Amino acid sequence: MALWLSELLADAALGLELVAGHAGLAERGPVGWAHVSELPEPTPWLEGGEVLLTTGLGVKDDPDLQRRLVAGLDARGCAGLGFGLGVWLDRVPPALAEEADARRLPLFTVPYAVPFTALSKRVALAVADEQYAVLRGAVDLHRRVLAEVVGGAGLDGVLRLVAERLPGRAFVAFDYYGQVLSRHGPSDVADADLWRAVSPTGHPQLRPETVARDLGGAQRVVTAGVARLGDEVEAVLVAVGDRWPSEGEVLLFEQGLAGLNLELARGLSVREARRARVDELLEELLAGRATGALLASRLARLGLDPAAGYHVLCLRRPAGVAERVLCAVAEDVLGADGRPVLGRDGGLVYAVVQPGGSAAAERLAAAGAARGWRGLAIGRSRPRREPDGLAGAVREARAAAVADAAGGVRDVTALGLTGLLAGVGDRGGPEAFVAAVLGPLLDHDARESSALTDSLRAYLRAGCRPGPAAGELRVHRHTLAYRLDRIRDLTGRDPRDGAHLTEYGVALELLAHGVGADA
Repeated sequence: MALWLSELLADAALGLELVAGHAGLAERGPVGWAHVSELPEPTPWLEGGEVLLTTGLGVKDDPDLQRRLVAGLDARGCAGLGFGLGVWLDRVPPALAEEADARRLPLFTVPYAVPFTALSKRVALAVADEQYAVLRGAVDLHRRVLAEVVGGAGLDGVLRLVAERLPGRAFVAFDYYGQVLSRHGPSDVADADLWRAVSPTGHPQLRPETVARDLGGAQRVVTAGVARLGDEVEAVLVAVGDRWPSEGEVLLFEQGLAGLNLELARGLSVREARRARVDELLEELLAGRATGALLASRLARLGLDPAAGYHVLCLRRPAGVAERVLCAVAEDVLGADGRPVLGRDGGLVYAVVQPGGSAAAERLAAAGAARGWRGLAIGRSRPRREPDGLAGAVREARAAAVADAAGGVRDVTALGLTGLLAGVGDRGGPEAFVAAVLGPLLDHDARESSALTDSLRAYLRAGCRPGPAAGELRVHRHTLAYRLDRIRDLTGRDPRDGAHLTEYGVALELLAHGVGADA
């Protein structure tokens, strides 16, 4: 417990007597230390909260110095002034007492028989006891918070524990974008106003900071600290109250912040392990190694029942948004429909959503907009009801997500022929088709660093007109003619023959969407 000047005055063994500044006794804060000085101007060596002990040597003959001494102690925020009697003066100088009354600074006398060291020791012991109690409370809170995290109580449990130790305050945990993760205790301050007061953007704090703000129509004291994972700010913990926190209370707040960090790290570890399982499934699925009963079994272990209906979402990450942040937000949004099945492949994020007709994509888009993300693209596949349809659904979602540079939700059905081709042949038919039509070209380009595939694509895009195609490629028409001949020789299909144009067009379209890219 903090030591108050009234407690020292009430101790009969010390014999202290309050002679001036009575009105300030209840206004001054607790005694933080006892400092002895005979200097006329000791305030440069004071921090505030001290009781200054003096015999008056430096000011005994000058009323102006006496007044300036009291004024300086008041401005520094000292808890009181103790005047030792019988060394130089037998009573407190009138100017000293008058200024203490005027400034409501408690002024008390110390009997000659009581050495200043006795008073200093009493204060030092009280401060040490208080610091020990604070540290013991912080350690106890840390242990309890750790137990809550390990026990799976989540952010709600962490905030509840901290609020018990810091009563009279409302607690809110925000994510980096200002969305509420958890709260405890009533508050009349709007979330948006509170977030504007504590947002870490541009000035992430190294330690909790306390500020006074006009919020909710009244002055509020707001303490905020950031939770980090590595160098990234992940969340902000905020306490809102009506009084300034003590040093011990800030230490307890820091234990709550440590608990927030632990809970975020624990959640990230669990989520990352699940994502890694889905990553592996996606890799094997798109390689054609996960089919039939094996695929059904692995989906069941992830909590998916394909027969209940599903569709796949593909998320293209907005600029400036970390992949793990996008994954975490998607998992939070999709968690309303059960445990999300979410993984990554080729720089894109995929989610398998049940039931097939839910509005999960729209909810994800709204969550991104609320965080100020621009360019979040979400592709949505056709609904499926069989395990072996998953590979095609993944390709459809990818085709819809990368269809153009704009963001927003896009259904594969809006892509026409491109969307139709993206999901054809869930058992590897498209890959085999691309390999049969374009395989020799792809092999030749990879081996010789040539541009036969790009030349074929430009030729078809130009409507099979050599002039425009050569212009796009920035080569001579004779060079393009040579390349077309080479394509004919390698594939057995003449690009100048209309009978082969459809095959080439479909194969190039599939290749553009990643089908058969490794052929």
